[in-house]
Amino acid sequence: MGNEPRLYGSGEDDLAMGMHKSEDGETTLALDDTERVKVLSPGRLVVKRFFRNKLAMVGFAVLIAMFLFTFAVPLVYPYSQTQLFYKYDYLDIDYASATERSEYIPYVIPGGPEIRATIANRFNSYILEVEAEGLTEKTFSGSDGAEYIVRKLGDRVFTLSTPLTFPAGIFYPAGQIATYNRIRESFSWTGPALSDELREAAIRCINDGGEEFEFSGARYSVGGSRARTTVTREDGEFAAYTSDGVLFDEGGLFAYDLFITEIEDNLGGDDFEFGGKTYRVGAGSGGSFEVTEVGDVIAALVASTMVFNAYDVSTSFSDEFRINALLAIYGEAAFTADGAAYTVFTADNDIFIADASGTAIAELSAYSIRRYSGQDTLSIGFKEAAQDAIEKLLEDNVTETSFVYGVHEIDIEGNYRYDDDGEPIFVDSVITVLRKSTGEFVMTCNQITYLIDIYGTPTREHIVGTDGDGMDIFARMMYGGRVSLMVGFIVVILELVLGVIMGGISGFFGGWVDTLFMRIADVFYCIPGYPILIIMGALFDKQKMDPYVRLVWMMAILGLLGWASVARLVRGQILSLREQEFMIAQEATGMKARKRIFRHLVPNVMPQLIVTATMGLGDVIIYESTLSFLGLGVKHPLATWGTMINSVTSSSESMKRYAYIWVPVGLLICLTVIAFNFVGDGLRDAFDPKMRR
Repeated sequence: MGNEPRLYGSGEDDLAMGMHKSEDGETTLALDDTERVKVLSPGRLVVKRFFRNKLAMVGFAVLIAMFLFTFAVPLVYPYSQTQLFYKYDYLDIDYASATERSEYIPYVIPGGPEIRATIANRFNSYILEVEAEGLTEKTFSGSDGAEYIVRKLGDRVFTLSTPLTFPAGIFYPAGQIATYNRIRESFSWTGPALSDELREAAIRCINDGGEEFEFSGARYSVGGSRARTTVTREDGEFAAYTSDGVLFDEGGLFAYDLFITEIEDNLGGDDFEFGGKTYRVGAGSGGSFEVTEVGDVIAALVASTMVFNAYDVSTSFSDEFRINALLAIYGEAAFTADGAAYTVFTADNDIFIADASGTAIAELSAYSIRRYSGQDTLSIGFKEAAQDAIEKLLEDNVTETSFVYGVHEIDIEGNYRYDDDGEPIFVDSVITVLRKSTGEFVMTCNQITYLIDIYGTPTREHIVGTDGDGMDIFARMMYGGRVSLMVGFIVVILELVLGVIMGGISGFFGGWVDTLFMRIADVFYCIPGYPILIIMGALFDKQKMDPYVRLVWMMAILGLLGWASVARLVRGQILSLREQEFMIAQEATGMKARKRIFRHLVPNVMPQLIVTATMGLGDVIIYESTLSFLGLGVKHPLATWGTMINSVTSSSESMKRYAYIWVPVGLLICLTVIAFNFVGDGLRDAFDPKMRR
């Protein structure tokens, strides 16, 4: 019957035991029979029993398929694990931006006088003061002590003129200039302190008991009490500190006296001519008078917030063109620049510039309208339509509006379309204008855009689709499996090597060696694996460690944390084997301990080690996948099954939407771990037939 137990001594199992029946029906053993090899080759019996186990064969087939999938298929698959994929799709993109220019851009007028950089930098603040006070002209004192005139030529156009006056010197009129305290030996000046030479001359006169002295062509007198002595200038003195050195040199004392006379005659503030120049006297500090030279008012800088929009986007305007155009807007309405003549005219409150033929070549606007990339390649028609939409948006006091305008059509491949004559094809599109902040606007347009193909659904090119980084999921599944399997095998091999060495030495020598090694194993047993890996993961993140180096460190840590169980298994087996007769015989022959351990004892433990390793591979893969899922394992861009699942678990909604990513990966993890368990069970039964029922 099919369910009856089979007994040794008949059929196939007789042959497996090396027995056969003689003619009289007795079962005998033939020493020269070739079938006897089955008795002498237990490995073949193990293999035979393994292949009879259907679950083990299923697991073995799954593992072969998995290894082919992760190591062989990538050789012929056209995509790598880090290759990005792009697509063309309709998308609301930032098409253009508009900014209301509020800062005045200064231009240096050619041929004008030189203006200091500090004054030019303050031009904007001067203009703001003029506008705030509602003036058309205002005089400012610069940091250099000179005066400048800011004039408003018209709306959004201002000029900065050369200094109205600039210092020529200080005039000290006749009269008391100081009091000298003989006790303290110090001067108290009526006006600004004069030179050390004048002070020393006055002290010498006072100490000598004199009543007057001369210094630098001027007469001074001293008098007063013994404690306090006054110093008085008998005639006026001019201290020139910005003179050109021609009028007041040492040989020009006569001219100097005439100039002093002119100053004294015009202390009321009237201008006077002297030496071909115009001077003005104003009140100074300490009883002195400031003498300034009056200059001609010549424009040195012109500034405006207007933007020059060319009708031809390939045209660029020189600074000479911009300067002369700005000066002509509220002037003669005609100018020349770069050897050509132009005119300025106004229509519908907009300012235009035309060439000599009367054709408009530019329009002045308050808005700088550019492509969102910053390029000034938009047509003048688009700029006008955009400005009208912005003005309507501001008038309605809303934050969003739209207008329709023809934009260059783009095909599905992202290329601009042209007709048979090579002219661009335009298609009407809705341009949405969004107000971002005061004076800042963004215009969006629905266009075909070249972008990363993220979370692409399965297609013929991408069997499982693409992930959130635009990478092929099928390729990353293969390469991720390669990493997971490699981690599993390397970690298990490292555990076996350390466990065999530590367990073999401990079980063979026993005594204090056994105690020491087993206590070390106990310490590693007590180490919490996940907290250690969490700490190491945080350390690796802080150091921004390379993904490959991080992978090596992770395998090393996992191996160090897992060898203790293997060492205990090896120790227990060797403790039972070392007392058997064959080991006593080897010891009697004088074989070294190292050879006895690794040549005879360890090979007898290999069946148990193979089973343990096979069963442990699945555990390591689960361990690695869990760490990568938590973000503590292998890092991007390297793919592992754990990181692939982690990439779509930000929310329950994303897990539902992108189930085609994590479900196949989860199935691969389950199949691999189950297959290793089936193979491990099959090996256990094959090595120990008594386990079968």
